[in-house]
Amino acid sequence: MNDAANLFGTRKLASIQILRAAAALSVALFHAAQWSHLDFAVGAAGVDVFFVISGFVLWTACEARPSGPAAFLKGRAARILPLYWTVTLVAAGAALLAPKALPIVLPEARHLVLSLLLVPHTDPAGGPFPLLPTGWTLTYEAFFYGVMAVALAAPKDRRLQVASGLLLAASLLGFGYHGWYTLLANPMLLQFLAGIALARLWARGRLQRLPRICGPLMVAAGLAVLAVCQASGLRDDFLRPFVWGPPAALIVSGALKLQADGRIGAGWLTRALVAEGDASYSLYLVQAPVIAVFVWLTPAWPAALRMPASFALAVAVGWLCWRFVERPLGSAVGRLHHLPAAHRRHRGGLRAAEQEALAAVDPDLA
Repeated sequence: MNDAANLFGTRKLASIQILRAAAALSVALFHAAQWSHLDFAVGAAGVDVFFVISGFVLWTACEARPSGPAAFLKGRAARILPLYWTVTLVAAGAALLAPKALPIVLPEARHLVLSLLLVPHTDPAGGPFPLLPTGWTLTYEAFFYGVMAVALAAPKDRRLQVASGLLLAASLLGFGYHGWYTLLANPMLLQFLAGIALARLWARGRLQRLPRICGPLMVAAGLAVLAVCQASGLRDDFLRPFVWGPPAALIVSGALKLQADGRIGAGWLTRALVAEGDASYSLYLVQAPVIAVFVWLTPAWPAALRMPASFALAVAVGWLCWRFVERPLGSAVGRLHHLPAAHRRHRGGLRAAEQEALAAVDPDLA
């Protein structure tokens, strides 16, 4: 359990940790296949799963530990920015030294500054990506954090309407303005709203009261839809949130139901995936540049060998980054980041089932 979790006195949901691991591994496998000219397009749906998880975890955490907008944003910045800045700057330096090794990284000054600030913009090649290309998802996360901050400033009984209205408005705005759609105002934002809906169901025990068969059925249904998308070649960036979003929400729902039913085992595989869940943020950030450099170093390798090798290397580097960079950074930031009284657990007026559900979520899982 990380430092933030210790401060909050919470315990992690194994199901969420396993999903974080699966999502990060899926995205890494997608990029490994892409760089070896193989097709695993549906692996990118790991991002959609991450967005649903973020909506679930942050809404639940804010319900359990109310805080003001400024304290919330400070906590989020402390969680995501130190490692993101570190990896971005290392990637920029590596691209300056060996530009052919990292063609996906374009280290121009304006691009670097806007990327570090998570400001949506087009890169020097005209694409809607920050300097660290996978960082585009963090601009969406940052927008969601802003939405949550506005919601926290509203009366408690109006927070859901505020968050829902802002996410819906931004999603609809993208349909009218293509440039905004490609940069941020994208219906993918609705996946955060799906996570919020799951958080409300979880807190009220609705997921827990479903028949036991629902857990495995929801996970199987979500995976089956994604498998059909992969087999049929169905991938459309415009329709992505409506094609990959529902199965992502089903998978998260099913995993939570399995957790509620006590069906998440304690064997070596579960322990390994939970541990990989800890390292999922590091893996997500480093995997694309690591794979790109590996491909540059192995131009003669056959795709059938290069893809699994680059994937395995990305996972290993991600774990090392978590162990020797992310964790020390988190500890250092934690010593500087004094949690205000508003972050202390406050669940007065909640039913026992809601208290138990809310207590089980570590906000750093988002």
